[in-house]
Amino acid sequence: MPGDDAELSVLVVDDDAAILRTLLLPLKSLGCRAMGESGGEAALAAVEKYAPDLLLTDMRMEGLSGVEMIAAALERRPELICVLMTAFASYENAVAAIKAGAYDYLPKPFSVGELEHLLCRVRDLVRLRQENARLRQAQSGWFEGLTSPAALGLQKLVGKLVQSDVSVLFQGETGTGKTSLARELHRCSTRSGKPFVEMVCSAIAEPLFESEVFGHVRGAFTGAVRDRAGKFEAAEGGTLFLDEVGELSPSSQAKLLRFLEDRTIERVGDNKPLRLDVRVLAATNRDLRALVAEGRFREDLYYRLNIFECRLPPLRERREDILPLAQRFLRQAAGEKELPALSGEARDALLAYGWPGNSRELRNVMERALLLAEGRSVRLVDLPPALSGAAAKEEGSERLLTLAELEEAHIRKVLGLGVSMDKAAALLGITTVTLWRKRKELGLE
Repeated sequence: MPGDDAELSVLVVDDDAAILRTLLLPLKSLGCRAMGESGGEAALAAVEKYAPDLLLTDMRMEGLSGVEMIAAALERRPELICVLMTAFASYENAVAAIKAGAYDYLPKPFSVGELEHLLCRVRDLVRLRQENARLRQAQSGWFEGLTSPAALGLQKLVGKLVQSDVSVLFQGETGTGKTSLARELHRCSTRSGKPFVEMVCSAIAEPLFESEVFGHVRGAFTGAVRDRAGKFEAAEGGTLFLDEVGELSPSSQAKLLRFLEDRTIERVGDNKPLRLDVRVLAATNRDLRALVAEGRFREDLYYRLNIFECRLPPLRERREDILPLAQRFLRQAAGEKELPALSGEARDALLAYGWPGNSRELRNVMERALLLAEGRSVRLVDLPPALSGAAAKEEGSERLLTLAELEEAHIRKVLGLGVSMDKAAALLGITTVTLWRKRKELGLE
């Protein structure tokens, strides 16, 4: 059928083998994945095993009748679309079919055109159901419980993006949830049944980039003992997520640009182009416009990635979301355990804090608080010193901050600037490895 981008799965049931063969041919020619069964029990087993979109069943058959077949099939798969075929079209038959749960009935004999019209309507219904399911999914997950204008605006944008295959650039500070939102977009999209492949651009050494991303063939270089697929091939039909895309070298940027322009790749050591169907999502905590202006990021690549810009605001700009997120993280951390309540003083402290580590830091704070609360409500003392205010006063007088507290506050401040790890380490006067260790110790991973 023109314009269809997915096969419709159809199960035909008729005890006349000749009619069964006659029906399967036009169904396959109309782009359906069609199968046939002549007996009731075999047909019901096929309903359970293959989960077809549409059941086409004859009215009069030995054993189960068409109406009985529909009723039994719907018990197994309530979402199945059932259509009754009958040479005895009558008001009574139509009523019986509808009462049994049939979507429609098809009077025999029918033309290929009538069959195609039915399939078009069924396909529209299947698509509508899938879209409704995706919209229901979008109401949960990343946006569950969030009420801030910024989060609601972002949810509206993502609701539009799930219906498209365009490239999206997620921009926001460290810890705002760029990776989890990219996963959410994939989960709610038409590609949800295909792979979601993540690639942290800063974690791949430049000499290995091409091999890791595009793959290689045997003998392409020393150590290439067998053919190996890269990230793009692993994401075929699905989504490739490029995290920290602002860290790509100029050479790697050029190689990525080629795929975005013609949707083809070449494995290292092979000159045979391979066309792939992959949606590309990217994320960065850096200002790519500034990098373009400085000549450190290709302008053409920037516009290819940034067909849609999705800015994730920091938690301090959407304080209405702090408590719902805190409750969600507590619930997730508690699992089957009793969920402690948040005391009033703990709520006030959560709302007053600046959250330089954003929602990632909030998650870590809630996991820590759950351990300290030990089943009772989360109190102020269960929160880190930076939140609880314990560092501000001691025995009614101003207390000097310890060296460790000063160090923690300074690290949080620098990380809140949204710069790269290398830049943050340079500002702090420590190595990147030391900064990674400090982040882990402070729960800012």
